[in-house]
Amino acid sequence: MAKFSPDGGKYPPTEFSQKYTSVMAPNEKLVSPKDIFGESGVFDKDVEEKTRQAFKQTMKKLDKLNVPTSKCKEDLEREKLDQIIECFPHTMPKELPLLLPKIKWTKPVLEVETWDIWWGMHEKILKLLRKQAKHIHNWWEFTGKPDPGVEAIVDCLKRLVSSVLTHPVTIGRMVALHTKKRKKNHPKSVHLVGTDRPEATMIYAGFFHEILAANSAHPIKLTLVSPDQANATLAKDCGPSSPMLIDQRCKLTAWSGLYHDFWDSYIETQQVEKPDIVVGIHPGLHADGVYEFWEPTLDLLLDHNITTVFTVLDRKEYSQSLKQLDRLFCKYIFKGKNAFGSKHVKQTPHDPDLMWSSNQYVIVFKGRTVDLKTLTLIEPSPADTMGNDEEDLDQAEEDFERLLQESGE
Repeated sequence: MAKFSPDGGKYPPTEFSQKYTSVMAPNEKLVSPKDIFGESGVFDKDVEEKTRQAFKQTMKKLDKLNVPTSKCKEDLEREKLDQIIECFPHTMPKELPLLLPKIKWTKPVLEVETWDIWWGMHEKILKLLRKQAKHIHNWWEFTGKPDPGVEAIVDCLKRLVSSVLTHPVTIGRMVALHTKKRKKNHPKSVHLVGTDRPEATMIYAGFFHEILAANSAHPIKLTLVSPDQANATLAKDCGPSSPMLIDQRCKLTAWSGLYHDFWDSYIETQQVEKPDIVVGIHPGLHADGVYEFWEPTLDLLLDHNITTVFTVLDRKEYSQSLKQLDRLFCKYIFKGKNAFGSKHVKQTPHDPDLMWSSNQYVIVFKGRTVDLKTLTLIEPSPADTMGNDEEDLDQAEEDFERLLQESGE
């Protein structure tokens, strides 16, 4: 998805990176200035000077990009550094998609609780980032900014990697933690709903392997359902009647349309199996005009008692999404901060005190707290409330009281 600055212009790091890729990253790999400038370089002094001036102009644009606020001071400092790193073309190691499938998680998924633990299992990727950080550090004098040191640049690169891997790692952990136990090698069916370009990119780039790494004992069948154009392209290649084997342990199928229509056409007719879990990345339940499209799907998932996971971008969206779900009497399994949300945090343009990142919060629910047919309370089991905030312990009773009031009893 294209990035833009708050004033409506093109995002400065993207603009710079695209323009100077051929200079700084020949053969799609970032190199050091000494490799391309000087007597033995391929570019003359004029190109070097233009590159310096372009860096200075871009830094001026970045200085105006964020709104100062004491509430998010540390996040903003990291974001400003990340924005400079984003200027460098091909900062993401080209080898990343090739290396991921070769790395197995050395810890059980229950023990992989933070990004630090994840990085401890991916030292080979860290090695690539350290090499890349040295190249970036060699360019730093061109930026005119204080030198942060190589380790700070490595930390920036780790945050950027987390932004592209948060989707598969989050999905993989949700499948492992919130689906029923099955015999080894028994496949698990994962339906991704409301998918768009990030999920398609996850497939094309090979990042989906982290879903498999989190579920080493089970093959995975991924089904993507959405009316988005990115998903429509996939649906042409691997519709429900012709799944594609994208890995020895992963089948992919896609369908273009809304999920409740997909359910009627394929699940009700038993052409496609019921999912073990449904996952929606940033569904936008809070947005005006969006919830109405989701409501039939939500009712369907709740009525069929399907474990469902939604992720959201920030605290405000999280609260607003919960309000919409509360109206449907959702029985929450977990809701709160996602340990594997992206660490690449950004300031929300319309609210300087609000920072957002991909999958920052996660909401997991299954079924309802109230039986709508009999208007009786469904008692939550201990597992239903595990991991929720303390105030959620009385959620079922509150839902029941609200339903009685709304029904006029």
